[in-house]
Formats: sequence, structure tokens, C-alpha cells
Amino acid sequence: MKRVTKQELIRAAFHGMHTAERKFSKMTANTLHFCRAPEYLLTVSVAEKLGNTAPNHLTWLEFQLSQARSAARGHQPLSAQRADRERCDIVMCWATSKEPRAAFEIKRDVQHFSKIKPDVERIMSLLNGGVDGNTLQFGAVMFSTMAESLHGQKVIRDRVHDFRERLDGWHAAYGNGNRRLNIISGGIKKRRAGDYWAPLALVAERIQPYKW
Repeated sequence: MKRVTKQELIRAAFHGMHTAERKFSKMTANTLHFCRAPEYLLTVSVAEKLGNTAPNHLTWLEFQLSQARSAARGHQPLSAQRADRERCDIVMCWATSKEPRAAFEIKRDVQHFSKIKPDVERIMSLLNGGVDGNTLQFGAVMFSTMAESLHGQKVIRDRVHDFRERLDGWHAAYGNGNRRLNIISGGIKKRRAGDYWAPLALVAERIQPYKW
């Protein structure tokens, strides 16, 4: 079976966000701003697209983080008191081994990086190279940002520029020699409701991913 790349999974997640926007617009007859869309609509839509793109993976919703910090193959997962209480929106696991490969957090209408700070910290913690047998290769916080003004395109461009400028500081705070952060934009879209929105991904990955 063809190997599904990280780039293909990120594209599938973007596709899922676009699908959620179309569903929300249709359900509301194009009358509500996209910031009113429920977060679970984006999460389920992204999960569906990820699952369709990667048939050699399992797509798990509300995945317990203690399971993502797994022990080596053939052993029981490690448990951590805090991780046992926390969940990740979506985790992609290899279908054969059931071991986690990628984690996704979903957020809607992010206008300031502070809104996704806990999600970024969670993803970076999961990618901690000090966890024995950790099989996660990368994680992504998929989020939308929206502007209602007539100059919405410029508002979003400026916002994304600010996100990029803050990235170096975030990498210094949460990264290390084995991990890196990158932000990817899915482009600015105008909606019939009169607002503009853009899907984005803040991707954290191992510089030298786990090798099979």
C-alpha cells in the first residue's frame, strides 16, 4: 500500500476544514459568520478526510494522550497521571501496529496565538524525544482565522504575518534540537456571508522522524 506522506495528511486536514465551511454555509443559508461554526464540525470533517486519505491508518477521535506516549513495540503503553486526564482531538495510528504516528488539535477562529498556546504545548510535549518508544512523527494544530471587515483579506494577511514573526520565539520556548515548528496557510477565502477566513496549520515535527 502506498505510503501517505506528512504533506498529504496536512492537505487532507485542510480539505476537511474547507468541507466544514461548505457544510456550515449550506446549513445556515450563508447567513452566519464562520466564527459561529461549532468546533466539533471542523473536527469531524478533518477526521473524515484524514481517514479517507490514509486507509493504512486508523483515525481516532478524542484519543487519550497516555496512549500516544507509548512504550516500545509489543509492550503496554506508559501511563502518566496528567496524560491520563488529557485527550487529543485526532490521532492517526498505523493500522497494523496501532501505534500513533500523528496528532491533530482543531481550533476555530484563532485571532491571537495565545488561544492555541495550550495545544502547541501539548503537541510539543508529545513529541518529546525523551519518552521511550514514542512513535509520534509530527503533530499539527489546525485552526481557522476569520475577519468580518470589508478589508478582511488584509486583516488576515497581517494576522498571519504576525503569527509567522512569533514563530521564532515559540520555537525557542517549546522546541529543541530534535523538533521544529512551521506554519502553513491554506489561503484566504471570501464567504457569501460577507466574511473572510483562512485555514492554517501550525506543524510540529521531529527533524529526524521515528524510522520504521
